[in-house]
Amino acid sequence: MTSMDKNKSIILVLALAVTALFSFKQYEQAAPKETMTLIVSNRNNNMLVNISTTGSSSRFEQRRVKAESDHDYSGALQIIKEQQAKGWQIKSSNYATSLAADSDQDYYLYFLLEK
Repeated sequence: MTSMDKNKSIILVLALAVTALFSFKQYEQAAPKETMTLIVSNRNNNMLVNISTTGSSSRFEQRRVKAESDHDYSGALQIIKEQQAKGWQIKSSNYATSLAADSDQDYYLYFLLEK
């Protein structure tokens, strides 16, 4: 093998090594996000808001909020507005009802927030 061939081989190996190093950089993990879930249940004008937060630490909190009617979620929306002011963003939400044979209808709102 001539010195010219050796130089080409070395350059080719270095080029492949540099390409491999920069290609793996795109797979670096993004900074871990904090996640918050709010599950709001409203039954007979008594709203219970369950707040769970995970990230660098985990936290669970329950808040009771008085509602004017079964469909009044203004108290829960105020809690979400407070969280948005702290940098949280809504990623998903859903609404569900549950009707048990021996009870009144329950209404649920689900929110997923990230920061």
